[in-house]
Amino acid sequence: MLWISIAAGLVLAFGAVAAGYAVGAASSSSEAAEVAADPPARPEPEASAPSVALPEAEPSEEPVSVIPAECTGIYSSDWSTQLDGYVLNPAWTADPDRNSAIDLTDDELNAIVQAGDPLRCQWGHESGGSDRSLRTVVVAVTAEQSAAVLARLQTLGFSCYEELGGTRCVSEESDDNGTLGESHFVREGVWIATRWMNMAPDGYTHDIVNTLWP
Repeated sequence: MLWISIAAGLVLAFGAVAAGYAVGAASSSSEAAEVAADPPARPEPEASAPSVALPEAEPSEEPVSVIPAECTGIYSSDWSTQLDGYVLNPAWTADPDRNSAIDLTDDELNAIVQAGDPLRCQWGHESGGSDRSLRTVVVAVTAEQSAAVLARLQTLGFSCYEELGGTRCVSEESDDNGTLGESHFVREGVWIATRWMNMAPDGYTHDIVNTLWP
């Protein structure tokens, strides 16, 4: 009869555990139901700060090179001290009978110069011309004219390269009269053309460019 008593005890113990589990499960279900019926209050989202309109950036103005009315306005200093006493636009250069100098040696380039309103700047002796000369023209050109000038210079065999924010083209040759050449600079609608003979001061074109585009 001993095994009957043991079995009865096991049955009673198992029943007690099952009853406790059922009570616990019922309690958990009741708490879950209460939470579902009355969920905890969530914090209200904070109001976002009002947006502030930022000031619009003013458009930056592109620097514009203005061709001056006088030749002295294209230089930062007096070049006569570096040109052996030559003066700028001596009186005889205004007399067509004494000054037959052309602007450039190429007819197509000359036609573009004459189509504008060029500023002509010539260095010479006060008494008259000689075997040394330095002549610069500064003229406003359209985008199409700028392209035509550069294309023509390359066709003529000029050496062209980028410099000082623009395009520089140079050529030099020698003959029985000495050494002569031309220097051209095109940038932002301005063409600076210099023709020289036996006189090519170092930094001359750079000074003009840096004066027009400070």
